[in-house]
Amino acid sequence: MVAKSSWKALQRRLAAGVVLRHVIGVTKPIVAGRACQFHEHKEIELVFHPTGRGVTTMQGGQSVAFAEGDVVLYAPGVRHDQRAEVSGMDCCVQLEAPRGLALAGHLHVGKIEDMVLWAELEFLSSRLPGASATGDALLNLRTTAVMVQLLDLAFARTAVRAGNAERHVLAAERYSQENYARIESVSEVARAVGIGPDYLRHLFKRHRGQSLVAYVNDVRRARARTLLTHTDLPIKEIAARCGYRDEYYFSTVFRKGVGCAPGRYRERTLAGAQAIGRVS
Repeated sequence: MVAKSSWKALQRRLAAGVVLRHVIGVTKPIVAGRACQFHEHKEIELVFHPTGRGVTTMQGGQSVAFAEGDVVLYAPGVRHDQRAEVSGMDCCVQLEAPRGLALAGHLHVGKIEDMVLWAELEFLSSRLPGASATGDALLNLRTTAVMVQLLDLAFARTAVRAGNAERHVLAAERYSQENYARIESVSEVARAVGIGPDYLRHLFKRHRGQSLVAYVNDVRRARARTLLTHTDLPIKEIAARCGYRDEYYFSTVFRKGVGCAPGRYRERTLAGAQAIGRVS
């Protein structure tokens, strides 16, 4: 979150009129199976991959898979390597970060669909400053305009992904509420939602702060409390209706979430109801 907020801060600076300085542009081939060793730059590095495919890994272990047309931005001082899986070209642009702005991490913009922006990225990566004061000023303005477009694109895509993610999580919650008694696995819920189980686990944990399994157990416990309070059903029957394979496992899960065994919970609620009846 700190890394993303720092790129947001850069976006705000550029929107306020700050102009970035183009430091250097470099175009170089990448060869399948070969790796670029860990390195870092004191400037922002913009890497455009017009062709090729591979993986970049940060020193902390986080990795980014890139494909044809992708752009990845790296903050100053971020150590990273690169391993190509398919040969191609890298278009790299280094630009000076605004003073007083502490950029962090990286930002994966994704694929560039706009051919005008594509051409601008190739242009900037083939230029060196120093031709003239006017030429350098124009180069800086074009660099800034490209960065504005890239940041806008990256955060617009993030918003779309966040919206889709929330819809997936809500769909998983609805399915769990309607089918809690027969859900057997996360994979079952994921199939109903239309995404992979690992991705659903990740989304649910990130958006709700708990696992999907924990959420299903919360739904089951809530139903169990209702049945314990308002029916005379045996605990074994309640366990089955709430989706537990036996009353002993049900008792363990119930006690973990509620703080007491199902039978004790029923006794307490019954005693409380009787006390209220006597008062009234």
